[in-house]
Amino acid sequence: MFIEIFPYTDSQRAEILSLWAESLPLDAITADIFESRVLLDENFDPQTFLLAHENGNPAGFVLGIHAKRMALGDADPEGTRSWITALAVSKQANMQKIGSRLISEVEQRFKALGKKECLVSSYPPGYFTPGIDKKAYAPLLKLFTDSGYVAFHEVISMDAPIVTFTVSREIREKEDQLKSQGIFIRMYMRTDLVKFLAFLEQFMPSDWVRIERRNLKKLTEGGFHAEQIFVVVKDDDIIGYCQFEGAHFGPFGVSDKFQGQGIGTVLLARTLERMRQEGHHNAWVMWTDDIAAKVYQKFGFKETRRFSILKKELQ
Repeated sequence: MFIEIFPYTDSQRAEILSLWAESLPLDAITADIFESRVLLDENFDPQTFLLAHENGNPAGFVLGIHAKRMALGDADPEGTRSWITALAVSKQANMQKIGSRLISEVEQRFKALGKKECLVSSYPPGYFTPGIDKKAYAPLLKLFTDSGYVAFHEVISMDAPIVTFTVSREIREKEDQLKSQGIFIRMYMRTDLVKFLAFLEQFMPSDWVRIERRNLKKLTEGGFHAEQIFVVVKDDDIIGYCQFEGAHFGPFGVSDKFQGQGIGTVLLARTLERMRQEGHHNAWVMWTDDIAAKVYQKFGFKETRRFSILKKELQ
């Protein structure tokens, strides 16, 4: 068997999408998404997006990414991290043989770039799933662990029907209690811009700041609306926020000093209410943990997928 591994070129688009749909059926993507989220990612590097052919036939690919053009802030503070965001092996090929060759080759390229760590698959600006789906892609998870990767965190995706959602009396009472303490939850206003960004940059992960900057720019172009963001205000300072895009709920967060007071519960409820008012029948969260899941469960969210996030030190 002759295995050839080579960098991506545009002539391979169709075979990439076919392999993606075959090997990662729950996460298959369209040509438009492939172009917008892979090829147009500022950090896209064809030299770390590798394809494998076996006897001339498409056998698999690995999508590796690193901070080629855009720094990633606290997600890569020293510039020594790299990511594998997708790996697929044809059902006609041997996963262990093809997959391990792809992983080994992309690791060598990362090391040549000075990278000391590789994570799967939580690259902040462009992950497709937070990690490896433990149930749906168990053989893929085994491939990575056999290749020396260690699971260091688990996250879950959750979904909820909201077509009949209403804000409960208990939450309205909690909101009134917060108001008596000078804490107000309201929709974002355009005049909040500077202090909103200041709050995000001080208290939230750098990737959340990037997401919000993108949405606020879209707001000026009519592609996003102020009603999609709720903020928490105390003494004219913003101390928390939540947003939604379509049926996707989040990110949302409250500064550490004000956590544990029920602010997040009211914030979540008012955001879900607004989503229902805009005609959404369901809400989903891509990435949360078992602790936060307890809050979501109060609103009818149920776990739909569980992921392992893995990493490996590159020697």
